[in-house]
Parts: sequence; structure tokens; C-alpha cells
Amino acid sequence: MKKARGTLLRRATDPWESHLGGIMNTLVPEREVPSHQGPDARLVDPDIDVTTIAVRVPETLAHLHTWYVEMARSATKADVLDALSQSSRILLIDSRTGLSAINVVKEWMAENGRRHANLYEVAMWRDLLTVDGTDLYFSYMVDNQAIVIPETIDAIRALAGYEQDPAVSIAKTNESLGIGDLVIPQWAEQQSLGHDG
Repeated sequence: MKKARGTLLRRATDPWESHLGGIMNTLVPEREVPSHQGPDARLVDPDIDVTTIAVRVPETLAHLHTWYVEMARSATKADVLDALSQSSRILLIDSRTGLSAINVVKEWMAENGRRHANLYEVAMWRDLLTVDGTDLYFSYMVDNQAIVIPETIDAIRALAGYEQDPAVSIAKTNESLGIGDLVIPQWAEQQSLGHDG
């Protein structure tokens, strides 16, 4: 990756606090560019060229991220999807199956028996991902529990010295949270998930 530019549509408040405050009938750009996510990423990888802009939106279920990435070399859509599919914490979904909005994905989590309809993975729309030479465009959903819960569990296990091998820790956490066990609901089987035309 040479550089990445992202826009984050951030939920305005937690669902259980939406009666106490938040925003209605408006969108609120964050006051600073970049928003904190880009500088946060550079704490992990100082050489990464990433800039983010955030907008608060009148919704509480999850965040929606849209990205433009300039890749270091040309790739095909299949190449990118294959790379993303290697992560157990990225869930490739397809809007053509009915999973076309964050509320529907949350309902899907409930149908799969996830407690509180939690989505621990980052849900990325495979059919919306576009590659043009070295230019890559994509969108994904980050639930309130996504990333934070599984990676915090892994971090605690590592800091406490219970597990030094990241792959083993990730596998343990994934198993305990049911990551990788999702079953496509019947209403979402109308189109092929494997078709990316």
C-alpha cells in the first residue's frame, strides 16, 4: 500500500444511550482533519500513509468506512479478495444476497445466534470492492464490538503471558466468540456469494 484515504461515517452514540443524546436529522463533520484513526494507525506502523476524515451520523448500530487505497503494485479484484479472505476477522459479505445495509447485517447476526447480535468481524462488501490498476476502493461495516472485543482478549492474553503465539491466541478467541461460524440465512441464498462480476 502506498497510501490510503478513508471517510468514516461514525455512529452518533451507543444504542443504549440514544435516548439521552445524539444527533437527529443532521450530519456533523468532525472538527479536525485527519480524524484520530489515521494517527492511531501510525502508532502501530509509523511508515503508513493514511488519512481519515470522520462524520457523525444519526445512527447507533455501527460505523461505515469507505476507502480509497493506492496500492504499491497493480492487482486484480480476485487478488485483493484472496488476500482479505486470509484474515478470520474480515467477513466478506455480498449486498446482492440481501446483506446490503448495516441494519440487515445486524439482523443476520441475531439470526445466527450471536449474543446481542454482536458482529466481531469487520464486514466488508465484496461486490462493492473495485480495483482499477493500483487504485482500490471498498466499504466496510464496523460493529460496536468488532475489532475491540476480540483484539482486547488477544492483547490481555499476550500481556498476561498466557499465550505468546498470536495465531494460537486468535484461534482461541475466535472459537470462544464464534468467529468463523456464521451460516448464511436462507433469505440470503438467492444469489451466489462466489460471483464477483
